[in-house]
Amino acid sequence: MTGNVSSTPRLILRADGNARIGLGHVMRLLALAEILRPDFPEIRFLLREPDPALQELLESAGLAVVSLPLQPLVEEATYLVRQELRPTDVVVLDGYEFRYDYQNTLRGAINRLVCLDDLHAYPSAADIVLNPAGGLTRQQYELRQPGARLLSGPAYAPLRAPFRAPATEEAAAPQTVLVCLGGADPTHQTQRVAAALLLLPTVQQVHAVVGSAYQGWESLLGWAQEQPRLTLHRSLSGADLANLMQQCGAAVCSASTVSYEYASRGGLLFLLPTADNQYDIDHYLREAGLALPYTAAANVLTSPEAHRVAARLRTAQQRVFDGLAPTRLRQEFKALLLPPPPFYLRPVTTADAALLLAWANDPLVRQFSFNPTPITPAQHAQWLAAKLQDRHSLLLLAQEAATDQPVGLIRFAIEGDEATLSYQLDAGFRGRGLAPLLLLAGVRRLAEHFPAVRRVLGHVQAANVASVKAFERAGFMLAQDAPAHMASLTFEWLHS
Repeated sequence: MTGNVSSTPRLILRADGNARIGLGHVMRLLALAEILRPDFPEIRFLLREPDPALQELLESAGLAVVSLPLQPLVEEATYLVRQELRPTDVVVLDGYEFRYDYQNTLRGAINRLVCLDDLHAYPSAADIVLNPAGGLTRQQYELRQPGARLLSGPAYAPLRAPFRAPATEEAAAPQTVLVCLGGADPTHQTQRVAAALLLLPTVQQVHAVVGSAYQGWESLLGWAQEQPRLTLHRSLSGADLANLMQQCGAAVCSASTVSYEYASRGGLLFLLPTADNQYDIDHYLREAGLALPYTAAANVLTSPEAHRVAARLRTAQQRVFDGLAPTRLRQEFKALLLPPPPFYLRPVTTADAALLLAWANDPLVRQFSFNPTPITPAQHAQWLAAKLQDRHSLLLLAQEAATDQPVGLIRFAIEGDEATLSYQLDAGFRGRGLAPLLLLAGVRRLAEHFPAVRRVLGHVQAANVASVKAFERAGFMLAQDAPAHMASLTFEWLHS
């Protein structure tokens, strides 16, 4: 192993899936791998003795699959540290049983740890906890890793490619209903639900979907052949499932990733939880007005108001499932690789005027400013006084924690749900890799002061290579809708 290879962060994904617990954890990490592929040259998927079909699925997605020996999880964590992991790795766990001791063993031997967690039932050693359900707070988790972040809600939900872009097609009528209770449907409710829907006089067609892990396919198939208004589907690709969802104006789904996939297409969504870990998504989708409980399906589908209810849910779903989750996830994982900042941020005061003027007139700063003309003391004093009085401005000074020396400035101009930033570093602190840390610390402080801000923009001259790299390292992405020309670039950060 060369030093160059070992210093490159790998993305290591660990999940389990089978007919008993379903393939939800595996498919969720597969979607995450697809999203993060541009940022990690090597991605490895660790599984306990995967069946051939699952291994082929993952390998066809370009992932290296490692089959792990069967052993207690406590022993597995030690085995991974000794045999599979590198100090530079970023490890992502998705499963019910990767508890604190397992996490902590891994965390001490790797760069960063991320956990997808639906239960918040035990402490976490992760740097990021990602729960696709919305409405959660840090108080519901015991996050023991210093600086750990909670990413909650559809804004950070890793969905498969066909479900990422916002739906643009016209909504289908709710007389055609989808039933998808997870690929494995471990509680075997597909037949019962489909039978109940077929009894409703307003339902013209039912499409039932199960996966390769479904146990009892022959029995279900035999029953379905006697139901003329039922079409049975097995092991659909993501693209085929998305297309089928588009044809179904209503759906009964488990409160899992499949419910998010349907909501991303938009329609009359009824939820039937099939596992304990689905409580959060079930509660969130219903409380946010994005779905209804399955117990309401018969009344709503036979009501003359069904189209109006479907339109209301679809409008709410399109607002939440905005197609920007992949960008948010990429920026969070990029930022995850940065070290903690060696400085703290405080609000700028009038006592900082002379320092800020000296920074602003630094020759290098003026060279890369869009207006290179030097600033006079009178102009600066007038500008600073106005900014400090402006409720739509935020000026933050970074000071080195060890010495209290001023490090740099980051400032934001807020307009509605958008903010534009600019930043400067003291000449004595340049070349230390502090710019991306300042950008990241600044946008996170902005989120605390202005929670309504959803998008942060930074404009930089293309010739300013150091600043361009700083934005990229901090997780900012090139803005797709900003005017582009050779002289300047616009980077953006998306909040949830």
